[in-house]
Order: sequence, then C-alpha cells, then structure tokens
Amino acid sequence: MSLTRPKIEEKNLFNYRDYFLLPDNGKRYQIIEGELFMTPPPGTFHQNSVTQLTKILAQYLDKNPIGKVFCSPIGVILSDIHVVEPDLVYISKEKKNLIKERGIFGSPDLVVEVLSKGNKKMDRITKFKLYAQFKIPHYWIVDPMEKTMELYQVEKGEYRLTSKKQGSEIVKSTLFPGQEFSLKELWI
Repeated sequence: MSLTRPKIEEKNLFNYRDYFLLPDNGKRYQIIEGELFMTPPPGTFHQNSVTQLTKILAQYLDKNPIGKVFCSPIGVILSDIHVVEPDLVYISKEKKNLIKERGIFGSPDLVVEVLSKGNKKMDRITKFKLYAQFKIPHYWIVDPMEKTMELYQVEKGEYRLTSKKQGSEIVKSTLFPGQEFSLKELWI
C-alpha cells in the first residue's frame, strides 16, 4: 500500500507580472509575500513631505552626480512576490543597472516611507522587516504629523536607528556627503 500526501490547497499568490496588469486608478498597489495590498492616495501633508525631500535630494544630486532619486509612484521589484512602492528611492551610480523602464529591479541604496494615518503599521512593521530582509542599506521614516524623521541602517540583517530628528533639527546622512537640511523644509 502506498501512502500519498494529502493535497494542500495553495493560496493564489500575486507576483510582479500581476502588478503590471493592475489598473492605473490613482490607488497604490503593493505585493508583499504574494499578498496584494491597496492604499488610497495619500493626503497633502504626506505629499508635501515627499515632494520637498525629493527636491532637496535632487538638488544635491544635480551638484553631486553620485546617483538618482525617484519619488512615488515607482515600483521596486525585490522578488517575484515582493513589489513595493516606497515614497522615495535612491539608487547610487554603482547600482544604476537596477533601473529599468518598468521600475527598480533589486534593492536600492535607500528607501523612504512617509507615514500617513492608514500606513503606519505597514511602514513601521511589515516594510521595516521586508526592507531589512532584502538588505536595503538605508531606510528613512518621515512622520509629517509628529514632525519627525528616523534614519536606519541595516546591520547583520536588521535595522539600527542611527539618527532621529524632529521639528526643525538638521538632518545629515553618510549617503550624501556634505548634505544637510532642516526638517522644517518638509512640513507644511
């Protein structure tokens, strides 16, 4: 008598090919562990912070061409079942081969998430672990409601807080030598 294993019903997983078939309807879609997540468009405080930080980094990179900065919506394909849309992505010249027409294919040097009421758990827990798992060297979390910015760096597969700034304090990062800016530039 032969033993057969019971058939386990497999969950339908979304992948990056499915991601590119999703409608362009103003909503943000992400795939984590093959599960599809949708968030509504962000609010004005969120978007102001994204716009201002993108502008600050783009101006620095215009004078110091060490890489490229992209703001959302931009797909970052970490694996077949992990496709995220960070608010801001930085790719150094050394990793420019990750930049393709349809998105960033691999782990960027930096991802930035700007918190909104509906995404705090996703950005602080789910994506925090995911970005560390994929060894993204730098992760910044901006909270426009609390007027804070946290800078993390991956070490031994986990993020370590390297700096936390608030209000109008000055932000500096080893990623951008000589660059500094006041957090007050990010707030409305």
